[in-house]
Amino acid sequence: MTAAIPADAFEHGDERRYRRGCRCKKCRAGANSANLRRRYLRQTGRSTLRSPNAAADHVLKLRTAGLDDKTIKAQAEVCCDVLYRIMRRAGDIHIDTERRILNVPIPAPSGGPTRSRAYVDGLGTRRRLQALVAAGWYPAELARRLDKDRENLGQLLNGKRGDRVALYQAEEVRALYAELHGQKPENQGLSGYYVQRARQMAAARGWATPDYWDDDDFDNPDFQPAIDDLAVKRDDLAAVRRAEIEHLEQFNLSEHEIANRLGMAYTTVRNIVLEIRTGQRRVRPREGAAA
Repeated sequence: MTAAIPADAFEHGDERRYRRGCRCKKCRAGANSANLRRRYLRQTGRSTLRSPNAAADHVLKLRTAGLDDKTIKAQAEVCCDVLYRIMRRAGDIHIDTERRILNVPIPAPSGGPTRSRAYVDGLGTRRRLQALVAAGWYPAELARRLDKDRENLGQLLNGKRGDRVALYQAEEVRALYAELHGQKPENQGLSGYYVQRARQMAAARGWATPDYWDDDDFDNPDFQPAIDDLAVKRDDLAAVRRAEIEHLEQFNLSEHEIANRLGMAYTTVRNIVLEIRTGQRRVRPREGAAA
């Protein structure tokens, strides 16, 4: 169980010090004054209790700004149990507790990376990573750039709705997305094989590429990219790929170079080049047809 805040943490005259055992004249007067105030509020039809929502929302803003929970508790003069009950939004809180939390100032941005381990919703982090994979950034490469092991990245990438991440992790992923989302991975030294695997992985899971997102949409749980509306049919995709390969072959690029540029498997490129040169098209089985 979390230890309560000791009496010495409060000034004489504060009823909280009185409740913790101090019976000096100032503390007795403070307790009497607080009791009279509560009685007055009850008699006039007003409550001393408030919904925890305003306080919880303010704590989220403080965490996002980089304050850790230890600092928030110290400045708001609340113990762990109270703070975490507020964050669970489990029951009403006293108006004085709400006032002290709302009075904790939100710090100005420091301009540097945060190391805060305060937790925030993981939705935006997960979506940004998934968009990068859909663009061809292989998860192992993302893990390397974030200086994380693959298992840790997998947890961030494949989390479920409601999962939370540390604030510093969310900021690291946000910065990585800002750096990579406009770049082609094959132009940054990533093998075409792994680029293709990343895109296939994303397509199989229904992850949208960066083209489907505005930056504000990542953290909006009500937004869903309409990827089904713009899905490319198999035959249309094959025609586009064939035209690209035919165009690149005119520049005497090797099949390996074409595969790397387009993020396609080498064998696929080789077969299409063979079709172009011989004029004989392969007979491909229909989807769902028996082998």
